[in-house]
Amino acid sequence: MPEIRINLDPCNPGQFYACCGLIELIEFAGAKTLSRFHTDFRRPRDAEFTVQSDDDLNLDAAIKAIKEATFLPGSTDRPPYKDSIAPVLVSLFDRHVELDWWLSEFHEKAAPLKCWAGQVTTQKLTSELPKLLPATGVSFDSDGFTSTRFGVDPRSAWEALDLGYSPNEQNQAVRTFPVVEMLAAIGLQGFRPSGTRKTGFSYCLWLERLPAVVVRTVCMQPWDGLSSAMYAFRLEERGSYKYFSFAERADLARE
Repeated sequence: MPEIRINLDPCNPGQFYACCGLIELIEFAGAKTLSRFHTDFRRPRDAEFTVQSDDDLNLDAAIKAIKEATFLPGSTDRPPYKDSIAPVLVSLFDRHVELDWWLSEFHEKAAPLKCWAGQVTTQKLTSELPKLLPATGVSFDSDGFTSTRFGVDPRSAWEALDLGYSPNEQNQAVRTFPVVEMLAAIGLQGFRPSGTRKTGFSYCLWLERLPAVVVRTVCMQPWDGLSSAMYAFRLEERGSYKYFSFAERADLARE
């Protein structure tokens, strides 16, 4: 069975949700997946994600599919939204998927997970970021420079802090990780953090091989008897811009 292996920092929530996005892409392509994470307590910032399927889709092909996807305004049967939070309809692998995870439960306003601000719109996010995706040699460290991002990868925000000013407020481009940003934007549609802005958010790495239908639930809360690792993060602010912080281990792995 074909397998993709990806090294990641489990304390980076963007990289975790990028792994979830890869699951979604493979499932969109018509294949069924089995996936798991591998952690080592001796190396808390290193982990590996493996996903198996009956499809030969690899990471480069998955990113190529995003680059070639069509991103259009979402459903018109709802009340009109501000451009900054309007749903986006993604067409890829002959499938149509609406992205709206940045909206509240009743879809009437922005949810706490929305990080972008200013003149950034959802259409701008889904038109600018795919242009930065590499054609080959794809990895979670693939980078580019832009002031447009979802805010899921804290590495961009931390580098912005080092500059001594707010790139968003000054309309300056900073180092951004488009592979993580775009995969996570797809992954967050079916895989959501648990928690609130006040309490913080959490996600769960599953350490046993499981199908997609199961991990969409396990990612929020571990099941009794299942080997897993919990991580907690918060939304931090830099001017009007928010971003996912680096996470901290919230339990001891049951491996």
